[in-house]
Amino acid sequence: MKKISMASIPMPKKLREQIENYNYQLTQDGFKYIISENHEVCIKGFKKGNPVEIPAYIENLPVVYLAGLHNLPLFGAVKIPDTVRELEWAVFNVQESAESFLLPESLLRIDEHAFAWCKALKELSFPDSVKELGLGTVMSCKKLKSLKLPAELEVIPECFASGCSALEEIQIPDSVKVIKFMAFNDCGSLKTVHLPKGLKRIEKYAFCDCTSLKKIILPDSLEFIDKFAFAGCPELEKPEIPEGCEVHPKAFRP
Repeated sequence: MKKISMASIPMPKKLREQIENYNYQLTQDGFKYIISENHEVCIKGFKKGNPVEIPAYIENLPVVYLAGLHNLPLFGAVKIPDTVRELEWAVFNVQESAESFLLPESLLRIDEHAFAWCKALKELSFPDSVKELGLGTVMSCKKLKSLKLPAELEVIPECFASGCSALEEIQIPDSVKVIKFMAFNDCGSLKTVHLPKGLKRIEKYAFCDCTSLKKIILPDSLEFIDKFAFAGCPELEKPEIPEGCEVHPKAFRP
């Protein structure tokens, strides 16, 4: 029998429908929650109140999904419970005061814009258990300086860290095969990019307007560099192109 990875099992459809409607229960601390047919808890929001820790259990059941916590008062280093498997769309975006998130090894999937526009976020380390990152995961986090990617990630999504103007260096894991549209666009302080040995594609605008980028080494595995992938990088020395790699004529346009 084929083994099914938990990372390939999305949130149940019925539970997702419950998140999108107005039905929920409320904890004494102000967390809105629903319970799935599998006896797992999804926190789907927070009513305004005093700062509190995110609970690992509600009604003695594990909190597996987090959603809608953009208005939860968070400060400094924020611990995510080790029961959580999935962070839903825009769960922590536009947070004002959280400087880092301590993510558990139980985490498998992070949806679109989960940490986007977090104004105070300075560092983020994704555990190696994470297999999927959504569009714009940390985009426009202007103070983000330290970013560690999961070791088995295969695709860096669209707009992943676009507009992270304080980010100076990124180590891309050897597992990554594709860097997608605008993944690191407009990272004006980015000086050093370590591209993996197995990388195959760099898509449109991936490193566009990285005005501090001076040098990159393209791996021999690379097959394609798309339009404007490194456009607007005035300090960048044009790298040696691997044999057999197709390069769009405007890939390195000034």
